[in-house]
Order: sequence, then structure tokens, then C-alpha cells
Amino acid sequence: MAKGKGLLESVRDIAGEHGLKGTKYRIDADKIVRESEKILREDYTQTLMISAVLGQMVEARGRERLPAPAFFAFIEMLSKIPDAPRDTKSETSTEIEDRTTRIIELMTTLVSVLCEWSEKGIVGVDENCPESLRDMAKVVFRKTKLLQGGLWTCISCGNIVNVKETRALMCATCDSSISRSDIHQRFDQMAGRNRTGYGRTTSEENDD
Repeated sequence: MAKGKGLLESVRDIAGEHGLKGTKYRIDADKIVRESEKILREDYTQTLMISAVLGQMVEARGRERLPAPAFFAFIEMLSKIPDAPRDTKSETSTEIEDRTTRIIELMTTLVSVLCEWSEKGIVGVDENCPESLRDMAKVVFRKTKLLQGGLWTCISCGNIVNVKETRALMCATCDSSISRSDIHQRFDQMAGRNRTGYGRTTSEENDD
């Protein structure tokens, strides 16, 4: 992939190098989305913790850093998740860690197959991207190109700001207002104003 090949093409090339039949390896993007949605719908608090970890990782440095395209895909996933019961069960730290790891695996794999890659990173939407996921791929591509240009899309209000002026992945205005609220209110405002579900906002519902 460092040479600009897509994930599936890379897997098939490696399989061929080891005498395996590369064409039998497939990656079902729709199945990845379904599994991700299932995890994110399980429990509000669990999803809250997963979001917090991924938010920290995308700001991290070195090997611990989550690739920005994978984080953008995760935000898009959140926007499609309806509300879910809060605190319906008590997850152990191990369970949450396992699900967080799985979400990271799913998101990094998803962007690898939805987007077209070159040695410089994402260059567009992959021609084999399922029609149902093309909008997600376009958003990931657009936000990635903005980031490469030094711009960031605030995860709360959606405004585009200079990446150097962001605080906790938000513009200064949103960070200032949200920092005075509790952690649940902060999560409810992630990726949209006045969240009524994980991703639905009152403004979106009024537009429907």
C-alpha cells in the first residue's frame, strides 16, 4: 500500500507471492459497515468511550496515531447511528478495549477499500466502491484533502478552520462552549448540533 496500491490489490499480490490464489480474497465493505453499526448500537456508554479513545488517537503522534481518514469514516458512521438505550449493561474495561480495537480495524479497512490510494495517500473514490457508500467515501476524501491543506472540519459545528486553531478536534468557539458541559453533552454535540441520536440532530430532523 505504501507504493500506492489499494488494500485488496496488495493482499492479492502478497497471496500470489506465496503461491496462494489471490482472487479468493474479498473484502465486503457493506459487511464492515453492518458490523460497525452493530457495535456502535450496543450501548451508549460503550460508544462514548470508543469515541473518546479514537478522538485521542487521531491527535496522537507516532505509532499510536489513528489515520485521519479512518477517523473521518468513524464520524460518518456515528452520524448514521440512531439513538440507543443508555447504560443498559456494564461493560468491563476488557470488553470496551476489544470493541475499540475492532472498530479501529474496521474503519482502517473500510477507508482502504472505499478510497483510491496513491503513494501520496487518498486521491479519490475507488471505482469499486459500493454505490451505497460513495457519499461516505466522498466525505472522507474531502476532509482528508482539507487536512492536507492545513484545514480541519470541526466535529461539533462542522465549520472549516485552520488545523492549528483547533482544540480537542473542535474550533475554539465550540471547545469553549462544550468545555463547560458534562461529558455526555459533549458527545451529544459531536459531529452536529443538538444531537438527538448518535448522529441525528434537531436541525437535520427539521430539514427532513
